[in-house]
Amino acid sequence: MSTQAQAGPRGRLLEIRTLHVVSGNGRTREFRSVHCPARNASVTLDQCLACADSDGVAQGPAPRPQFLSCRGAGAEEPRAASTPGRAASRTAAEHTPVSAVMTTDVWAVRPDVSLEALTDLFLVRGIDGAPVVDAEGHPSGVVSQTDVLRERFVTGDTGEAMGPGWQASRGHYRVEIGPGFHVEALPRASVADAMTCAAFTVSENAPITRAVMLMASKGVRRVPVVSDDGQVTGMITSLDLLRWLARQAGHPVPAA
Repeated sequence: MSTQAQAGPRGRLLEIRTLHVVSGNGRTREFRSVHCPARNASVTLDQCLACADSDGVAQGPAPRPQFLSCRGAGAEEPRAASTPGRAASRTAAEHTPVSAVMTTDVWAVRPDVSLEALTDLFLVRGIDGAPVVDAEGHPSGVVSQTDVLRERFVTGDTGEAMGPGWQASRGHYRVEIGPGFHVEALPRASVADAMTCAAFTVSENAPITRAVMLMASKGVRRVPVVSDDGQVTGMITSLDLLRWLARQAGHPVPAA
């Protein structure tokens, strides 16, 4: 099927999800997927476009520009255009899947990305955390601004090695090295040095109560969302949940 935008999509608009994976060499690989209603599972965008029910990529309502028009999924509107109801939060949370709340444009990093490059990514993209994934987008941990700060505080900017006498500054205090030592720059730290290796994940089809339970019990503010094959398809954060709660109460909270 054509990937050109369609003027009048005849079916349901399915949100196209994008996982951007940044590697240590500076390259970014993208994984694009769609949640297929017929399978109740994620499929790659190419698989969806090859389906007989696909009408191709369509221009969707703001703020997300592209959706997949699917005739086989009915004529419902995508979640970005939906109007929240006033159902009781607990009942709604038990029946609302994580996929309806999560962030679907996700930036992830490989373990070999330097902390300098990670910091740049956080600043440019306006995010404060990212999943750490392998080459195929499967999670192995998470890394946050707090992890970066902790790594910087613990390691400092200098190390000690044998050599002529020096006096080196480390943060707000000075280290007396003395005779027989010299100062060497530490090897460049990477995401692998700072990341939290225990990767708590939640299935895209799980109710959002599962994500709430994980955040509360593990003391985390973000959880990677994975498909049936274990690939990251989204990220759910405490802010996503707060937006959802506000909409349940009838407040017109804009999408991220």
